[in-house]
Order: sequence, then structure tokens, then C-alpha cells
Amino acid sequence: MRAEGDWPVGGLRFTVLGPLRGWRDGGELVLGSPQQRSLLLALLLRANHPVSTGQLVDDLWGDDPPAKPSAVIRTYVHRLRRVLGPAAPTTLSGGYLFALDAGGLDTHRIEELLGEARELRTAGQHARAAAVLRSALALWQGEPMTGLPGPYAERQRGEWAERRVTVLESCLEAEVEAGPSGEAVAELAAVVAEYPLRERFSELLMLALYRTGRQAEALGVYRAADRRLRAQLGVSAGPGLRELQRRILVADAALVAPAPTSASTSSPSATPTSSPAPTTARPAAAARAPYPAAVRPTQVPADLADFTGREAQTEALRAVLLSPGTMPVATVSGLGGVGKTALAVHVAHTLAADFPDGQLYLDLHGADGRPTRPEEAVGAFLRSLGVPAEGLAPGLAERSAQFRSLLSGRRVLVVLDNARDAEQIRPLLPGRAGCAVLVTSRARLGSLPNAHVVELTAFAPQEALGLLERVVGGQRLRAEADTAGELVRLCGHLPLAVRILAARLACRPGWSMARLLDKLAGDRRRLDVLRAGDLAVESAFRFGYDQLTPEQARAFRLLAVPEVPDLSPGAVAAVLGLPEQEAEELAESLVDCSMLETAPPDRYRYHDLLRAFALQLAPEGEAEAEGDRPAAVLTRLVARHHGETVAALGPAAARAALPFTGAAARGGGCGTAAAHGRGDYRGIGALVGQYAALPEPPRLDLAAELLLGYVLLCETGQAARPLGHAAKVLLHAAVRAGDRTGEVRARLVLGRLLTEVGSEPAALAELFRARDLCTAHDLPGPLLALAHASLAALFAQVGRPGDAVDGFTAAISVWERLGDRRSVAAELLNLAGAFTGLGRSEAAVRVVDQSLLICHELADHELQALALDSLGTIAHDRGEYEQALRHHRNALALLRPDDRRRTGRTLLRLAESLRAVGRGEEAVAAAGRAVEVLTLDGDRRGRGLALAALGDALADHDATEDAARAHRSEAYDILASIGSPEAARLRELIGPARPAVRPRRQWPSWLPA
Repeated sequence: MRAEGDWPVGGLRFTVLGPLRGWRDGGELVLGSPQQRSLLLALLLRANHPVSTGQLVDDLWGDDPPAKPSAVIRTYVHRLRRVLGPAAPTTLSGGYLFALDAGGLDTHRIEELLGEARELRTAGQHARAAAVLRSALALWQGEPMTGLPGPYAERQRGEWAERRVTVLESCLEAEVEAGPSGEAVAELAAVVAEYPLRERFSELLMLALYRTGRQAEALGVYRAADRRLRAQLGVSAGPGLRELQRRILVADAALVAPAPTSASTSSPSATPTSSPAPTTARPAAAARAPYPAAVRPTQVPADLADFTGREAQTEALRAVLLSPGTMPVATVSGLGGVGKTALAVHVAHTLAADFPDGQLYLDLHGADGRPTRPEEAVGAFLRSLGVPAEGLAPGLAERSAQFRSLLSGRRVLVVLDNARDAEQIRPLLPGRAGCAVLVTSRARLGSLPNAHVVELTAFAPQEALGLLERVVGGQRLRAEADTAGELVRLCGHLPLAVRILAARLACRPGWSMARLLDKLAGDRRRLDVLRAGDLAVESAFRFGYDQLTPEQARAFRLLAVPEVPDLSPGAVAAVLGLPEQEAEELAESLVDCSMLETAPPDRYRYHDLLRAFALQLAPEGEAEAEGDRPAAVLTRLVARHHGETVAALGPAAARAALPFTGAAARGGGCGTAAAHGRGDYRGIGALVGQYAALPEPPRLDLAAELLLGYVLLCETGQAARPLGHAAKVLLHAAVRAGDRTGEVRARLVLGRLLTEVGSEPAALAELFRARDLCTAHDLPGPLLALAHASLAALFAQVGRPGDAVDGFTAAISVWERLGDRRSVAAELLNLAGAFTGLGRSEAAVRVVDQSLLICHELADHELQALALDSLGTIAHDRGEYEQALRHHRNALALLRPDDRRRTGRTLLRLAESLRAVGRGEEAVAAAGRAVEVLTLDGDRRGRGLALAALGDALADHDATEDAARAHRSEAYDILASIGSPEAARLRELIGPARPAVRPRRQWPSWLPA
């Protein structure tokens, strides 16, 4: 047996049960600021287990993290590495791991001592056990984790303070069992005064007094305890105190002090029969209770023979449930049918050997409207542990304490399936380390003590196919592999849905998967097909829906109406017609009960099948409100996006009946304004298409302005297909409604998209038609200007620079007539590009200078940066590289940091000019920065061009040939996949061994008739 000071001298050693301190090879370490030490604490108490960055953020700051919490954590870890050296925390994917030798932490040493004491007490060696427990108590050096901030430190501080009291209780129990002395009685009296409401200490004091011949004083302790409890809590003394009083009054011979016994016993739970302790004695002596305590329950249901996937979640749960030094709680949350119970049962079976004292299991019926009451659940567990019905404590608090006492000193896994909320769970939690709890619930139960939440989502595609294969057989799956993939996709990869399909196929060997696929067509029929026997996806969802409040139920129905991939908090507010904060709280409440999902950054979405379920619901007991009908819901959402787009495009959008400015018409967006929806192109396309397809869309004009404004905000790249489909539907709706302005906007969208993807003849037809409609019907001037400019851009692309000059000149004339000076300045830059195509660089410089004059007049730095960048491009083409460098750098100095698109493109041209003057290292740096900026911007084509430029810059250095090839290969993959013409040059550079990437088919489904 080692005393508390017998720690290894070498290596790292830490103490946390007091101020957090550390030593290396005997010398104390300087561990940094309180916040940094809180981070170290979180890693130390989970030593040898990975901790995610997100968990650390919660540990340190809870609901109020700093602006960039991950960066702060990286800084703290870097500083700790400088202090701790090679043994410092290591970085894992998404988190950190602190590997610590056994005995390197005072809490680990306490666990060792407590285990040793348990063995000694089991052997009846109470005096030696008490000495070991005194050594454990000596490891507390004041308040645990003194002065450390953060929710995790605060929580651990409370838990370890409570832990000290339980160790003290065990120590005093052992000393009383060994034969109490006068010193023990004095200490117990002091402890009772310090913890007057902890009945166990009063019991021990009564027993010590009785065993030292002071019976009257023992009964006086009972009366004093009873008075305190009645006065302060309004309850009488508990059953333990009452039973001990009764036994003293009848002079129970079993209460006399035991004689020392040998170390050999027949069972770990056995105790000396010569002196049974009272019913309320220490938990290790529970065998002397009037009911058996050695029952080993094995209640977890059978594991699924075809359990599939979930390897990462299984390992995460195992790591949590095996955490030393605490009573861990792992919760698995997710929507109905996602496989929470199957995972929990599977994990429990893998842990059977780690919890030798048994596994308790109970379905709490939290989602089906008849949740099990906590007192019933505790009673069921107590009966499973051998307590007869007449031995159950009367109330929930007493029954919960009885349960904790029975589990004390044992290793039992408690599986609580289908919990409703944390309130239902708390009375079912064991009280000490050694046991662990695994909970499944549709709700997120992060408020439970020591809780670690695993959010379960649908299967990955391969996991879904794996389950299907295990049920129906590999041969059958391989025969219809493509159909099988589509089947599980239509199931949303939801485990319950996949299992139902697999069961139907297994019961019908003659059915082909294609036949079942036909039955799944259409969202409204899909849920009818997904039922087999007592399994039904709709029933799983209905249980969750029936638990919602009326406000939550309305939100659940309405948020499913827009056929978009996800919704921002602002979009949620528009759909619900509520203030944003109130709407976000409603959405978060749906997330908490797994009826809605979150997606980064700050988005909300449905599982596909859950959306299908929501769409078939109707408000119960009342007619649908006018504002909750699909047309009204979609109109609010279109109006919201329209307002955002107009704001992003700037003042010109408010002046004109069209959301665009000349700068936007030039392409490339307008900084953060462009960024507001560039990643949402599928959502905008789906929304406009759905809205235009309504029988009578109330505000088709808003939808048309939204779509055109969105296309003008940014280069669309891979967004062309969904936006093109929306434009086609919008065009048909506008023609059907006789809306000439809407028709022009739809044709302008189609023309610009077709130009971008290289379908020039179709683009030319759309843009000529748009221009002619503007002229024939005297439509708003900005539309005519945009038609001229779009045609000019198309002419420049197909090698007709003369026609491009005429088109841009016509657009400038319209803007001048409208008095829009900013749009004139922007269009002049486009005209400069056309002059450059004609080889008239002097004319190009002149028109850029004219644009610069307007920029200075308007104090428009953004447009001035574009003009300087244009001058740099012209200078580069003329071989004036140093002048080009000056212009590009001056342009960069004027651009806003958040204008990533233009910053990245300007950096590309700067890198080209740097290469031209032989400044290779600077060229590599500029191109690398362009890759970084355009990646952050989400500009897929821009990232491909930047990677190509970085490869070119690296190729100038023979030593970096492999790196150059790698960057060019990645660039080729990106650009070839979207059909960009730059891919051909890269393919020649990386060699014929590279397989050609087939570009996606280009747009036959949305080419106008």
C-alpha cells in the first residue's frame, strides 16, 4: 500500500483536488492563466480519451463562447505544449488527447485507494480500510480546482467536493465497524454539526455512541436529528434512523462492535456473520439487509444479429461509459427510427464484461404519450435487484436513495431507453463511480450531470446498403445494385425505413427491387409503403408529433412547405410570420426534440421522410388559417429573400424596378453582399421554381426580381442547373400570366446562365428576345441596359469584340440617360475589356480613366479597386509588368477584407505579373493566398483557377515539381467537372496518364423550347 505521498518522482504529476498544480521530474510547472488551466483540467480528467474541440468550448465557456473559440483553444494548447514538452496534449481529428501514465493524477490515486479500501472492507479488515481511506482524504488540499473558471470546472468542483464527503462517510463507517474510539465519536459529532441534514452521519454517531456504552446519548442524537429534519425540511427522520433507534431501544445484540475477522471470505459481498450491521450500515454491508443485494440483473434485450455500421458512435459511447473516476452518463438522441435503441443495446452487449455486477434496462415510453413515472421506474429496478415489494421505500426521494445505496460499490450499467426528458432520468442515476448510465431519447439531455451527448443521424449511404445486404443477401443486392442505391436514398438512409424495406423484400423473394422502387415514387405514397408488420416509419414520427405544443406543431408543418434544402433563422421567421428571435426559439425547440435538424452554419433542415410526414399533416380541430396556406407561406419567404437581395445589390436596386447594379452586371458579386446567398443557390432555385409553379402565385414579380438579382450577385458556377430550372418555370409562368417584365427577367437569367456554361446560340436567342421585348414594350431602362450588357459579354466570349464594344456602349448610353453614374463607371470597365480584345489598349486605358474619375467623384473605393485592377491587366498585356504590379497592389489595398471574390481574383492577376518578372517566391505566396481566400468564399471555379496558378508558380522551381503537379491535378478535377475551358491546358500539363474527367451534361433539361 502506498501512502498519498508515494507518487513516482519522475515524469508528469498533477493535482486538482485543491489548486491545479503540476510537476515534471519533481520541479513544479507554471501552467498559465486560469482559463488555460481550465482547459488543462478538462483534458486531465478525461486523460487517455479523445476530447472534441466542441466539447472543450462548452467546458470553458458554455453558452457564451468568444468570437473564435477554436482559435483560443489552439493557443492554449500551444502554450501548454511549450510547458509540458513531449508529454503535452496531442491533436486528433477534431479534438485533443492527453496521454497520462497511471498514477499521474491525484484523482486517479484516489480511485486506486478506494478500490483497495473496498477490498479490505470486503475482507473484514476495517481498521486497515479506514487507514487507506484516511490517505485518500489527505489528497484533498482545500477546495477542488480552486479558482478555475468555466462550466466544466464548476461542475467538477461540486462533484469532487461531494465525493470527499462520501469518502469521509466510508472512512467513518470503517472506523465504526473496526470498533469506535473516543476520537472517532468526537469527529463524528463535529461532522454531524457540519452536515446536519445528512442522516447517514447521524446514524454513524448513534452507532458509535451505542458501541462505546453511551446509549442515552445515542438516542439523543436521534431526537436532535428528527427535530432538525422537521424544522428545516418538514419531514421526519428517515427509515435508516428510525430502524437504528428501534434496534437500540430493543438492545439488538447485532449492534455490538464486531470482532476483527480474517482476510479470507467466501464472497466479495460477504460480511462477518457474527456481527451484522444495521439496515442502514455502509453499502458494502448490504448483504445484511432484510432483502438480498447480490442479484445480478441482465435485462438488456438481445443484440440485433444484423446490426450494421455506427462504428464511430459505438467507440465514442464505450469511451464515455468506461471513463474512470466519475459516474458517466451517455445520451443518444435523434429522430424516431434513426436506430437509437439498436445502438444502445449493441453498445451494452459490448460492455457486458466491463460491468460484472449486471445490466439494468427499462423502456421509459417517453415518446409514445405514456411516459413511465420515475418512482415506478426506480421501483422496477429495486425489484430487479432483489428488493421485495414490501421493502420498497414509500416516496420517490427515499426510493431513489435506496437505489443508489444498492448500487454503491458495484459496477452496473443502467440502460434507460426512450426517455422523455432529464426530469424523468435524474432519480434513476446511481450516486457513485463504478456504475454508468446509457440513455436514449428524442430530446437532447445535455443538462444531466456528467452527460455526454451523441447525436445520431441517418445512415451513411454505404451503411444503409450494408443493412439491406445483410437482410436480403449479397447476391440479390448485387443483381440490382443501382436500384438498391436509389431505394435507400428514397428512404433518406433512415435505419427503420431501410429495415422495413428489407423485411418486405425478404418476405417476398419473387419481388424485384425495381418493383418496390415504383411503389416508393412520390412523397405522399412513400410513408404508406414504409410499413411492415408492427413497424411503420409514420408511427415513429407520429409519436414525436403528438408530444408537440400547438405552436411547435404549427411550426413543424409550415417549415416543411418550402421545398428547399435548409432554412436560415431569418427564413424560418419569414415562413412562420414571427419575429426572428421567437421563430428561432421555436425551431430550436423542434431540434431539441429531434423533429428538425441543424446544419452548419446556422441552418435548419428536415430529414426527407420527416418532411414528407409534415406535408401530409393538417391542423387538428380547426380550419387552416389564411396565412398558413402554402401560397402565403411561400410569398413571405420570397419577400424575405427579395429584400435581402435588394439590400445586397445596393441603392440602384431601390431606384430601379430591378435588383441589380452595373457592378453586379459585370460579374463577381459585391463582397459580403454576394456572399449572403451564393451557397444557397439550390434553395433559391427550388424556392423560385416552386413558387412560379403555383396556380396563381400572388407576387410573381418578386420571384422574378429575386432570381435575376441573385444571378447578378455572383458568378453562378455549379449553381447554373438549379437556377436554370427555376428560370424555365418562371418563364412559363410569366408568359402564361402575360407578364412582359417577368418574362424579360426570366430570359435574362437564362441568357446569362447559358453564356456562362458555353451554350452560346441558345444564350444569344434569349438575350435578343429580352432586348427586343424591352424596346417593344418600353420596359424599365435598367432591364434594357442589362440586356445590352449581357449581349455584349456574350459577344466578347465568342470572339466578336467589335459587337461587344457596341453593346457596352449602348448600355452606357442607357445608364447615362437614367443618371446612374455608378453603373456608367462599372460599364466603362466592361467596355475597356472589349477594347482590349480588339487590341486597342490606348482606348481601353482612356475609358478606365473615365471610370476612375467617376469613382473619385462618388468616393466609391470598391469600384475604384476594380478600375485599378483593370489597369493592371491592361499593363500586363502590354508587357509593362512593374506597372501592372503597382496597379494590382493598389487595388488590393482598396478592397474590403470580406470581399473575398474580388480579392482572390486580383491576387491571381498579381501572381501572374509576379511570375512575369521572375519573382517566383512572391508569386507562390500570392497564388497560395488566392487559394485560401477563394476557398473561404465558396467560389469553386475560382478555387480551381487559383490552384492552377499555384501549380504554375511552383513549376517555376524544379525542386517543387511534385507539388506543382499535385495542385494542377486538383485544379483539373475541379475545372473539368464543371466544364471550364481552362481544364484542357491543365490536362496537357499533367500528362496523358491522367484519366479525363467527364464534365456534367450541360443543361438539356432546362433549355427553353
